[in-house]
Amino acid sequence: MPDNKKPSIRYIIIDRCIRNTARDYGLSELLAAVNEELIDRGVEPIKSRTTIYTDINDLEFQFNAPIEKVQKGNRTYFKYSDPNYSYGNQPLNQEEIEHLRDAANILSKFSGVPGFDWIHDITSKLEIGTFKESGDPNVISFDSSEFLKGKNFIGPIFHAIVKKKVLKISYQKFKSSKEKTHQVHPYHLKEYDSRWYILGYLPHIDDLITLGVDRINKVEVVKNDSFIDNERFDFVDYFEDLIGIWKEKDVKPINVKLKFSKKMSDYILTKPIHGSQKERSLDDGSLLVELEVIPNYELENLILSFHSHVEVLEPESFRNRIIELITDAKSKYE
Repeated sequence: MPDNKKPSIRYIIIDRCIRNTARDYGLSELLAAVNEELIDRGVEPIKSRTTIYTDINDLEFQFNAPIEKVQKGNRTYFKYSDPNYSYGNQPLNQEEIEHLRDAANILSKFSGVPGFDWIHDITSKLEIGTFKESGDPNVISFDSSEFLKGKNFIGPIFHAIVKKKVLKISYQKFKSSKEKTHQVHPYHLKEYDSRWYILGYLPHIDDLITLGVDRINKVEVVKNDSFIDNERFDFVDYFEDLIGIWKEKDVKPINVKLKFSKKMSDYILTKPIHGSQKERSLDDGSLLVELEVIPNYELENLILSFHSHVEVLEPESFRNRIIELITDAKSKYE
């Protein structure tokens, strides 16, 4: 089991506990919370409350944490006098920047390996992030939803996937007034259109379930349930013929033929809609595109997002579906 000499993990856990206004944390509670997560991460737990007390002093004096002691009876608890403070918002020091650059170099070795296409984006962000900490913070920004509901669950879910932990997930669909609980063996996290999704195995249906993270109300690790390893689902293949996330069972890919206007053609050429895309330029500057994809809600939304700059040519069933959606939208303005 790895040792616990690196205090940064403990700082993160302690910071999270102190920011939690729903309960009180003294040294004993912080020690228990830290050790629970350290053990869960496969890290040697700490044995003394003195270590926690030293970490609190480090947060206060090295990272300017506005920690105050609150006396309740014979117990002393820790709170932040500034509720907006977070250890995670502190700027990186030079040593941490160098560590991130080293991490980027290591991760870059995986570029091009099937299933690791995301590595290129991560390493780019790491390189840019390290420059951002030491340079102008206004150089670049990323398209992300800062206020996405449920984003606080992404870390615990990722950790459960890596550590092979069964999760109890409280989930509430957008149009449902009732919450439902799923006991999920988590296999995969997927981001699409600035939203995150978890794909996991449900033994009682012997199949995958897809849950939007923004509809999750609670995530808990199930400690007395054995994790079922993923030996059936290849997520590279799973998403290969898909735009977006949602996939109806037993629905096969179709050949979709589209015609894009001259104004839109360069955008489609420089940012293909899908990996299966084949294109042919016409004399009038328009562009014919063929895709081999599974028809779903996200594909429909994508086609509609191009407005009058695209026409669905084939298949007739999908063309009629788009006509139906456009007609319905048009009726709302009549």
